[in-house]
Amino acid sequence: MLNYGILSTASICARYIAGVRESKNGFVYGIASRNLENAKQFAKKHNIEHYYGSYSECIEDENIDIIYIPTMNAIHYRWAKYALECHKHVIVEKPFVLLKEQAIELFELSKKNHCFLMEAQKSVFLPTTLKLKELLDTKIIGDIKYINLSAGFPGRFPEGHWMTDHASGGGALYGSCTYTVEFLSFLFDEPSYQYDAHFIKGKGSADDVVHFTLLFNDIIVSSVISMCCALKNEAIFYGTKGYIVVKNFWKSNGLDVHIDGNMTHFDFPYTSEFVYENNHIQECIEKGLTESPVMNKEKTIYAVKIVEDLYKQM
Repeated sequence: MLNYGILSTASICARYIAGVRESKNGFVYGIASRNLENAKQFAKKHNIEHYYGSYSECIEDENIDIIYIPTMNAIHYRWAKYALECHKHVIVEKPFVLLKEQAIELFELSKKNHCFLMEAQKSVFLPTTLKLKELLDTKIIGDIKYINLSAGFPGRFPEGHWMTDHASGGGALYGSCTYTVEFLSFLFDEPSYQYDAHFIKGKGSADDVVHFTLLFNDIIVSSVISMCCALKNEAIFYGTKGYIVVKNFWKSNGLDVHIDGNMTHFDFPYTSEFVYENNHIQECIEKGLTESPVMNKEKTIYAVKIVEDLYKQM
């Protein structure tokens, strides 16, 4: 059994904990907050025995095997590096880090210290995504020519929240660009992209809406992410014979194939969307791997570079 330590009491943590508990070989050992009372209350609510009033205390606990980092984006690098220096396996929420050089350094450190390191990217492990890749590979809808992906999260972050501050790693692009980029990188076997973007800033210093385009393999991709608009939250793959719709593509439990006016639905229900990536993480660690063969360092480093480059345009 692998013991997890979680650095944060953010809203995503409860869902991630459910995925660990449903997984084959994971146990939620402890929860950390920068405020001891917050950690204590979260631990009590979610039936976690150990809690810590600092991230470092959690990392340094010799009983913990894996550190999961869903903190404010700007401090992912700091705590991932410290955890690796303490010889812990590390899972870092997206965006992995804010700079390409930071990502390269962390993967080099994980290899040096023989620790597993992966960006948390649940979308590429979902049964729906695996079925989608199978359908695209068999060209059930012909040759793909255009892909549209949209994701909107209106009202989630109030004024003054760190997600409205660019320096803290906030903004629509930092928040969700990697879902688009790494989702497609998995489906199309790590293509090389041409890319461009347009931004609308919100009340803070961060971007509220971003529209970016990708071009690869004669396929045009249009992706819109918004923290203020109620978008459709779906990915649509348009081919020469039909199209495929995947609702909530980053956590989807099904997809629809449309050909010649007929629709075929594929259903993949789950209890927790996080269980699949955690089963994969545990299998990798049991094999002694320092990186995932699926969500590998190349996908992560390339995604970090793309986000970094696009922000330079803003």
